[in-house]
Amino acid sequence: MIPVYAKGMHMYFYEVVDKCDEDEAVRLFLEMCTDSPDINLTEQRIRHAIAEMKGMEAVKSDIGAIEIEHVRTEDEFDAVHLLEHRTGIRYGLEANPWADTLGYPVDERSLSEYGYEKFVSLVLWEMTWFGYDDRTVQEHVSTWETE
Repeated sequence: MIPVYAKGMHMYFYEVVDKCDEDEAVRLFLEMCTDSPDINLTEQRIRHAIAEMKGMEAVKSDIGAIEIEHVRTEDEFDAVHLLEHRTGIRYGLEANPWADTLGYPVDERSLSEYGYEKFVSLVLWEMTWFGYDDRTVQEHVSTWETE
């Protein structure tokens, strides 16, 4: 059962990571890795990524909330993004510093619909798109500015 928070109260992503069943979140993440050439290595990397996140200081920000939408097109998928409250603009999280993502509130509707473990696995999928550690992701992003 997902707890209901009073108006103005919400969970941050780092809290959802801490409260979820890590083994189940990893299992759900690995289910999405259908093209992984070495699923055992992928599991090691995602577990290391979770450990890195748990050791980080989250940078709390209430500019928006992490939201997940099920998109139905020719290919169905779950779209993860930060919905900015002021503008209604949606931003991807794949290039975001991990400490920032950890400090965003989560959309209660999405969390209730997906549950802790699926929610975490989908956000991790987005966060690790360019690498399994924050340094690698940020190094990748920094190349965009010089191209």
